[in-house]
Amino acid sequence: MTSKKAVIQLLLLCGAMGLSSCAGKPPIPTVAEVSQAELAVQQASKSKAPDYASLELYTAREQLDAAKEAMHKKDYTQARRLAERAQVNAQLAETKAEAEQTRRAAAELRQSIEALRSEAEQSASRRR
Repeated sequence: MTSKKAVIQLLLLCGAMGLSSCAGKPPIPTVAEVSQAELAVQQASKSKAPDYASLELYTAREQLDAAKEAMHKKDYTQARRLAERAQVNAQLAETKAEAEQTRRAAAELRQSIEALRSEAEQSASRRR
């Protein structure tokens, strides 16, 4: 009976020590979420987002900073939420920038087509 009690105490002690060693480290999903958000913000910063979607990029940076601060305060739930928002806003900034670039390229292409059409019409009217 004594050996059973000793084994149970040993298991409880090991479990408590295992939990206490994990208590100082942030959960892996939270660290991953913050890292993904940081990469998304960096990627958006390297794109045309600073030119065409500066508000969204600024918001993403602010949310990322707040997520890092929440990590330091060990508020992992808040850190994760803020990191998710930062990632979404960074992706939004990058997507808006790409859309604006595409819109501008399409407008330039339309102008070129109109110029060619006008030239062709003038050329055809001269031949008559």
